[in-house]
Amino acid sequence: MPAEETLWEGSPAIKMLALDLASTALFSLALSLVVYLGFQPALHFLAGLSQQAAEAVAAYRPGFRLAALAFVLVLIGRRVGGLIWRALALRGHRYRLSNQRLVIESGVLSKTLTEIDIRTVEEVSFHQSFAERLLGIGQISLVSSSPAPSAASLRRPGREVRLLGVLDPRAVREKIRDAAYAATGNQVFMRAT
Repeated sequence: MPAEETLWEGSPAIKMLALDLASTALFSLALSLVVYLGFQPALHFLAGLSQQAAEAVAAYRPGFRLAALAFVLVLIGRRVGGLIWRALALRGHRYRLSNQRLVIESGVLSKTLTEIDIRTVEEVSFHQSFAERLLGIGQISLVSSSPAPSAASLRRPGREVRLLGVLDPRAVREKIRDAAYAATGNQVFMRAT
């Protein structure tokens, strides 16, 4: 067996979050606008219900304004927090392809290392949605004949692994395929049935 040499290294592109970022910005803008424009009419409606309601609205107007602001900040904060966590999760993924194996490292607070012998790769494909094509990223799926390490997956012969947010996925797919082809002694891919 030849010495191990790295053929490709990568991690998910942060571009994957472009649509999420745009939707979070639109959500924030729309929510702020709705609360801003709806605040006065809502108070006017409440004040028109009864004399006591009108007195309560007048007395607690600053509190209602603070509650509306807190409502907006909490909802926007939740969306932004989720976006930040997703970015951290993406940055926690690392991929390394060598002439002997594919190593996938993942995790934010804890780490998981998945290693696939390149000789066991049976099928390699890539997928790009329309948005991913515009951004120049995609996902690569590969099927390996080696079983996954968990007991539940030992029942099926092989496993599928996905690499997300890969820049130039077609070229990376070809690198994986070429490495698998070379590692198996230039044999044609044959998937067991």
